[in-house]
Amino acid sequence: MLLSIGFGSALYLYNKPHRDTSGIKPEFSFDARDLYKEYRSNETAANKKLADKVIEVKGTVSDMRQNDNTADIQLDTGDPQATISCSFLLAGHKKISFPVKGVLVRIKGKCTGFLEDVNLVDCVVE
Repeated sequence: MLLSIGFGSALYLYNKPHRDTSGIKPEFSFDARDLYKEYRSNETAANKKLADKVIEVKGTVSDMRQNDNTADIQLDTGDPQATISCSFLLAGHKKISFPVKGVLVRIKGKCTGFLEDVNLVDCVVE
């Protein structure tokens, strides 16, 4: 019984519809380096303030990866061990034109917290 509840919950979360952040005004705007510093200085306070909120981040693209369904753009934080990781869902969206490495961009997405990198999901390039 407990196993089927766990499996059902995992299946729901995997298939949960993604939030379209393109029409949502961000609650906060940050430079990538400042957002990273906020999490590094006090992760608990930063999560209280930012987790599950739509935020906008301005920064320089340090890397980009893309496959058939998703793309991930990393923004430079000034720390070579950490980035702002911005995830894009490609399925069901019109063709997205992604910036190249070294370009300054503004990206909006839902903040999901900090796991070595600050993570944003359901992102759009502004």
